Amino acid sequence: MKSLEHLYFQCPKKKYIWKAVLAKCNICRPIFPWMEEVQWMIEHKKGNKFSEMVRKLALAATIYHIWLERNRRCFNNLFLHAQEIIRKITQEVAWKIYTVGNILRSERHHNLCVN
Repeated sequence: MKSLEHLYFQCPKKKYIWKAVLAKCNICRPIFPWMEEVQWMIEHKKGNKFSEMVRKLALAATIYHIWLERNRRCFNNLFLHAQEIIRKITQEVAWKIYTVGNILRSERHHNLCVN
């Protein structure tokens, strides 16, 4: 069994996925070990601003899709390319944002959702 550290986000493929998801959230920083990632999110999640909501959704979707990929590999011997996983994460975050009706629509918000 791989460690939590390896699964989230020290494995090169998972690190690549997380870095790409962060870039879509306009966050450019190194990838930290798991507990430091969690701590960083805790420190940067406060408030109801749009960017905080996107970060929370992005982290949750990334964890979920990495876990799904792990299960696909372990139980079905199926593999998705990193770009496909990133696309699924992006779609999920965008859909959740779209379904929340009270979000202020702006060009910046639109760019976060479509990039």
